[in-house]
Amino acid sequence: MNFKKMNFKGNKKESNPFAAQDKRTFFEYISDNKKLVMPLVLVVAVVLTIVLALKANKSDVATEPENAVTSVAEDGSYIVPEVELEKNAYDDVNSLMNTYFSAYASGDMDTLKSIYQGLESTEELRLSEVSKYISSIPVVDVYTKPGPVEGSYVAYVYTEVLFEGYTTALPGMQTMYVCTNEAGNLYINGDVVDDRVTDYISNISLQADVVDLNNSVAAQYNDIIAAHENLATFLSDMSANIQVSVGEALAAIESGEVPAAETVSEEGEAQEGESAEETTEETAEAQETDAAEAETTEETAEEESTPAVIKIKAKDVVNIRSSDSETADKLAKTEIGDVYTQLEARANGWSKIEYNGGTAFVKTEYFEEVAEEGDTAETEETTEETTEENTEETQTETAENTENKSKVDSSATGKMRVSETVRLRKSQSTDSDILHTIYAGDTVDVKQQYANGWAKVEYKGDTGYIMAEYLTE
Repeated sequence: MNFKKMNFKGNKKESNPFAAQDKRTFFEYISDNKKLVMPLVLVVAVVLTIVLALKANKSDVATEPENAVTSVAEDGSYIVPEVELEKNAYDDVNSLMNTYFSAYASGDMDTLKSIYQGLESTEELRLSEVSKYISSIPVVDVYTKPGPVEGSYVAYVYTEVLFEGYTTALPGMQTMYVCTNEAGNLYINGDVVDDRVTDYISNISLQADVVDLNNSVAAQYNDIIAAHENLATFLSDMSANIQVSVGEALAAIESGEVPAAETVSEEGEAQEGESAEETTEETAEAQETDAAEAETTEETAEEESTPAVIKIKAKDVVNIRSSDSETADKLAKTEIGDVYTQLEARANGWSKIEYNGGTAFVKTEYFEEVAEEGDTAETEETTEETTEENTEETQTETAENTENKSKVDSSATGKMRVSETVRLRKSQSTDSDILHTIYAGDTVDVKQQYANGWAKVEYKGDTGYIMAEYLTE
């Protein structure tokens, strides 16, 4: 390529070497002044190389995925990135989850334990029992967000489960923490002890797209349950039977009667309505009381030995699960300020609570104890014990007396909907008779709300009581 001749006559300095070369070409000048020009060219080339390298490095940093390694704040906590859910984006994560749920459906405990770190004996027994009722899990979709450390993911696994004898698949959602071991293989980490990790998982799970996904699956689940009453009854019975079987198996292990491998009972062998825990309590109570007291009702005996009722209030939006495990079925989510009766605070960091006429579990760290106001709770407990021992007429009359004691002024009455499936009970007690099952979205006529958390409602011509926390306008 030829360059035009360059005229530098405007430069008045005689010492300027270019002034003497204004009639010559650029290349001729370079040829004659190699010792002067070539070092300058070399310097310019080095500078350009450095500039280009810096730009390329900045470009790499800008395009690096946000989920490569999570940043750490000054206080040592993991910073939660704002990234969207990815669906089935990682083949190795998908493979892990398909292996897990395939083993889950078939009751292959050896495979489960090989890919799940921290699988406790209670959860192993429960999974084994549930598998007996499952026909298959035909759908497994994995939604992921980056985990707090390199090679980790927070996985939200959507499943559709078919139970034996039913053709309608039931949707569900589970949260899994996936990590990479030293060999480079993925595994499910259910044994997290680092509070920074649990805080990270909790916070990233509260992002809008995750909440929307969970709400969508919950609504889908509720619609199916509402449309298939027989399936709802089956699930209730299944849950009761599993609770009994697991309780009996744990009791057998603790007593040393049988090895752990032989404790899983066959379907239908467990006596419905009595867990090993309840039986143990009854035996202990019988040793401490005389024959007359031993003949009283089970409810009365339990109330005599049960410590003071403790109320706990949710400090955050957290999952309510069917057992004390991060992988247990999610029953619902709490709202900040929701109050529950704590039945037991376990050493593993979980609390057993009263929920929907039965029991459930929540992480203790997200709750705070609520101070009781006077002796109101104790008075209500005594009233409920009396109603259990009286005739139906006396029970109704006693419940009305309890209402008068606990009634508070409230404008929240009239037609309202229930946010979740609840049971309409004859009196203000989770042990009282069930009048109806009210499904999520159904409308009730709220007559009165009370300070103890119960509400008097009318549904399908019957008047009874439900927990007010499930009411929504």
